[in-house]
Amino acid sequence: MKVTTQNAPLEKLLSYFRYKRTIQFIKNKKVLDFGCGISNWNSKFIGKYPKFIHGVDNSLSEFNRKNSFIEIYKEINELPFSDYEVVLSMAVFEHIEPFNLIQILDQIYSKTSENAIIFGTTPTPLSRPVLETLSYKLKLIDESQIRDHKVYYDEFWLKSILTKTNWKIRSYRTFQIWMNSEFILCKN
Repeated sequence: MKVTTQNAPLEKLLSYFRYKRTIQFIKNKKVLDFGCGISNWNSKFIGKYPKFIHGVDNSLSEFNRKNSFIEIYKEINELPFSDYEVVLSMAVFEHIEPFNLIQILDQIYSKTSENAIIFGTTPTPLSRPVLETLSYKLKLIDESQIRDHKVYYDEFWLKSILTKTNWKIRSYRTFQIWMNSEFILCKN
C-alpha cells in the first residue's frame, strides 16, 4: 500500500460513522484494526470498548507507528498474538490488489481465533463517480484516498475473492444509498 492522507473535510466524519458501526462487535474483545491509518481514529472513536486494540498498517512510517496511541505494526506477521477475535477493515479492501488481498486474508486467518470475524466496509461500484466528484472536484474527500482505490467491491466480487481463501461471508448489506457495503466474514 502507498501512503494516503486523511486530511480532507469529510474524512473524520466518514470514519466516525464507520467506526461507530463496530462497537457492538468489539466490546471486551481482542481487536486488530487492519489498515488503521495515520490518524488513529480507531483509538479516538472506539479505543475504550475492546480489551485491547492493535493496528496494522504497512503504509505508515516507523515514526508514525511509534507515536501512536495504540501499538501499530507494519506487517501482520509481526503481531504479538494469534487469537484476535475481531478484525476491523474499515474502507481498506478497496486499496488492495485482489491477489494481494487473498494472501493478506490468509495471513489474518493465522492470527485470529477459531471464531474470529472480520468486520469491514468498502465502497461499491455505484459510489465511484460520487467519490471522484467529492474528491477531485469538491475536495471534500482526500484525493490520495480515491486515487489509491484498486477495486470497488460488491457482494459478487467479494464472494469471488473469498472462494480462494478460508473466509466466507456471514453477512453483507449496503448502506448510504447502496454506495457503501458492510460485511462480516467468518472462518470456513
